[in-house]
Amino acid sequence: MQSKKLLHAVFDKSKNENLYYSFDSFFLDARAFIKDVKNHSTICTINPARSGMSRRFNFDRYNMLLNICYNGKKSWDPVFVSGCGMDMHWHLKFSTCQLLTTKKEIEKWSLNLASSRGKIL
Repeated sequence: MQSKKLLHAVFDKSKNENLYYSFDSFFLDARAFIKDVKNHSTICTINPARSGMSRRFNFDRYNMLLNICYNGKKSWDPVFVSGCGMDMHWHLKFSTCQLLTTKKEIEKWSLNLASSRGKIL
């Protein structure tokens, strides 16, 4: 994991206030998310836009964490990812792993490969 100081900076940069989600909750969710990615046990549903250019990912328990890391906002809503010509599921998970862990941990735990796995309902 990155240092608590770096993770606190990510948490503090996010927009909106949420009195029910503290940095401690963010840190615990980050640790659990990395563990679930390593074990290929993340669960999500995908709602694509009509155009196919964006998706909304609703993760079992990580929407707030992913919204903070990927969209820079504190929200329990499904995570919005836009773009085309890429695996958005992998991109969302791997970019979050890059933010939360060091390069050595990414290589050691093969998080690049692990990010492409998980349950999609």
